Amino acid sequence: MPREGDSRVSYFLDHYLKLTFPLADPETPGFREAQRGALFAVGSHFSGRKDAAIITMPTGTGKTAVLQASSFLLRANRVLVLTPSRLVREQIADDFKKLGVLKRLGALPADLPEPNVMATSGRITDPLQWESLREV
Repeated sequence: MPREGDSRVSYFLDHYLKLTFPLADPETPGFREAQRGALFAVGSHFSGRKDAAIITMPTGTGKTAVLQASSFLLRANRVLVLTPSRLVREQIADDFKKLGVLKRLGALPADLPEPNVMATSGRITDPLQWESLREV
């Protein structure tokens, strides 16, 4: 939910109902079983709990799609993604800006407006830097 006094609506909450869960098959793009399983596990975990959860998926199973879809599924106010390298950071930020993977899967409409995304490197230690992120 938006903070008290904040009139902005969460992008993910605002567009939550536009997320669908198409199934992949040889001729049609959609979520693969590992992705659907991870998303349903996230939804199940947070249906009655507020403690942290970790999703672990092998390389090549579609973590970016799960990450993006989880933002909608949980109707997140904001999303912080930490990556191990500059290359991964740039790839994730670029795809999050376009919601490319979810649009390619048919899970979101192609004409859905893009969310605000900011990529940064290094630690943010100054409270003013953190505050400036509220505008993104």
